[in-house]
Amino acid sequence: MTDASPGRNRLVAASLLFLALAVPPALAGEKPDCEAAGLALWGDGRHDDTKALNAWFRGDRVVWAQTGRAIGSEIAGHDFLLSSTVFIPSGTGRRFERFQMIWPARKELVSGGAILTGDDPDKPAILVGIVKIGAGPDEGVPYAAPPPKRGTRDVPESCLVS
Repeated sequence: MTDASPGRNRLVAASLLFLALAVPPALAGEKPDCEAAGLALWGDGRHDDTKALNAWFRGDRVVWAQTGRAIGSEIAGHDFLLSSTVFIPSGTGRRFERFQMIWPARKELVSGGAILTGDDPDKPAILVGIVKIGAGPDEGVPYAAPPPKRGTRDVPESCLVS
């Protein structure tokens, strides 16, 4: 036996109908109000972070792989396993501190202090307390590059997908 009365059944049915009308399904051709991040950064020293770290330094929107949360303009205290070159353009407002970048195939390690890209694309990034092991003399020096592409850094976190 149930204690449901006809009035209670109508109330439940009305509530379900209201919810169905209040939250319509997304249309297939409809674009979302936000753009999801395309790359995830691990920063654990075990996964290849080359593409995501390059994107982050460019100013693009990148998320932490473990949490899906957007990475802001600062990264501190992480290790990055890399398979190719990392480009650090100036003018993107990035701060990279207490890190290790490891290229096992090239037997190179760069660790530091800090890399500050600043807000002026005409001034090179500032390197503070950087230690290079196995790097060639022409590595880690500024060179002319095209102006950085402004990414989608300000997309709300509620728009992230996993």
